[in-house]
Amino acid sequence: MRTSVSKSTHDDYAHLARRHLIPDRGVGKKKLKDLTVEDLDDLYARKTAEGLSPRTVNYIHSVIWVALQRAVKKRMIPYNVARDADPPSMSEQEAKEKTVLSVAQLSNFFRVAGESRNRFEAFFVVAALAGPRPQEILALKWFDLTLPEEMGLPGQMIVRRRVSTSSAGLEIIEGTKGSKGEKVKRRVVYLMPEAVSALKAHRKRYLEERIALADRWEATWRERLETRDLVFPSKTGGPMSRENLAARYFKPLARKADLPEEATLYTLRHTFAT
Repeated sequence: MRTSVSKSTHDDYAHLARRHLIPDRGVGKKKLKDLTVEDLDDLYARKTAEGLSPRTVNYIHSVIWVALQRAVKKRMIPYNVARDADPPSMSEQEAKEKTVLSVAQLSNFFRVAGESRNRFEAFFVVAALAGPRPQEILALKWFDLTLPEEMGLPGQMIVRRRVSTSSAGLEIIEGTKGSKGEKVKRRVVYLMPEAVSALKAHRKRYLEERIALADRWEATWRERLETRDLVFPSKTGGPMSRENLAARYFKPLARKADLPEEATLYTLRHTFAT
């Protein structure tokens, strides 16, 4: 599936297969034609007994399901036995609704971000008031934005790419997802006037930083042309890691603003959706 899914997704599939399937005494050595529903149910029971969460066991089930479905398509087996297997049901805790913020919580978070002069303040505003995925905002370039000069007017952003983290490191991948999850080349996102104002303020800070770090940024851009002019780059001018952003910039602010402990970058997107 190396050519049909993203590098990070392929890495996840490969890790689960190498860690939990290939070495397993019940399924690792079995031929496709000999694999049964009972084999899979026994596998899920063993993994649960080893302490894996229902979510992880369901991921393992998904990997098996996809693999066997491709085997059916290639006429290697007549039927996908994973269709009839029973992975553990998600617990009430794991299946609960996504965390979202109240208007008061979000306002307080914005206030704290502004007072802290957080480098990614505009990122958080765009995430909460426009709703793109974090990895899509990190891949934005300035020419993707339409920011009217006149105050109080809305703007727009064109989502064309995303930052992906995989075994290959940080990559900028062209294309993204549409409203129904399908792959699309681009989609247009409406920007409220407040998001436009935040991006304009960020542009000023960005230019100051670009001048101060010009030599380092230009060196990065010479090595990787696709990283030039990112709206939210790292301090070296290249793509910013979502995990790094969350740990160094979001979580300290979230704690200071007394947001729920389980709040993540995606909480801002979920909040927008409400």
